[in-house]
Amino acid sequence: MEISQLKTLIVLIETGSITGAAKKLNRVPSAITIRLQQLEAYLGVSLFIREKKSLIATPKALLLYQYAKQIVALAYEAENTIKADQPCGPLRVGALESMAATRLPAPLAQLYSIYPAIELELVTGIRDGLYQSLLGGELDVVLIGDAPQNPLLNRSLIYDEELIIIAPKGHPNILMPSDAESATILAFKEGCSYRDRLLNWYQSFNISPKRIAEVASYHAILGGVAAGMGIAIIPKAMFDTFPNQDLLSVHYIDSALGRIQIELIWRKELISANIQALEKCLLNRT
Repeated sequence: MEISQLKTLIVLIETGSITGAAKKLNRVPSAITIRLQQLEAYLGVSLFIREKKSLIATPKALLLYQYAKQIVALAYEAENTIKADQPCGPLRVGALESMAATRLPAPLAQLYSIYPAIELELVTGIRDGLYQSLLGGELDVVLIGDAPQNPLLNRSLIYDEELIIIAPKGHPNILMPSDAESATILAFKEGCSYRDRLLNWYQSFNISPKRIAEVASYHAILGGVAAGMGIAIIPKAMFDTFPNQDLLSVHYIDSALGRIQIELIWRKELISANIQALEKCLLNRT
């Protein structure tokens, strides 16, 4: 069935004649007759009883009329939405766990409030995994730091994130890697931008960490450091959420290591009203 055929059916039932429908649809009567015949042939049923110059709708025609009105209304809505490019439908967002926990609740609440038709899916992970999911089309947009340069991608700076080194309470001041050379580093698996930054800092002094213990969450990192298992580099915003800060020591580091730009990144050919709406809400919260 075609939308034009359903529109014709609606007008035929509402006007009760071929000539009336032709006049309302601005078509010649023969065109209306052809559309009706095509619809009846497709369905394999007669939809009207012909009586002289009028048409009497059959029960099946009246049933189809109810569906046709809904289908045509949805078609108009879809057409208007797409042409107006209003934010709606699925939006698959990938974000660092720290972003999801500390930065995103307020702007996402704003997004839902302003654009309730958006269907948000939020996936958390580390930089490399999220980046590959974006390139592979599994995500529409990602919020990550230190992403590779790529001419296929658009980028928008959202946050300038402060990083700190945390150590157990009472740990001597950490100004350079040699101050923590014997400490175990608690970090996410390879592909984490914060881990890479800390290891690059060690390597710039020709020092290798004693050991790297991979963990799966910031809760594990914070709890492990508080328990004396080692040191870690984390966003200060994550530290601010930890209830047992008195069990930790905080070590501030130089700007090259201690500041990271978090960007909203998406494929250039996939720019949409949904992504623009998300970017707007994120920038309103910086």
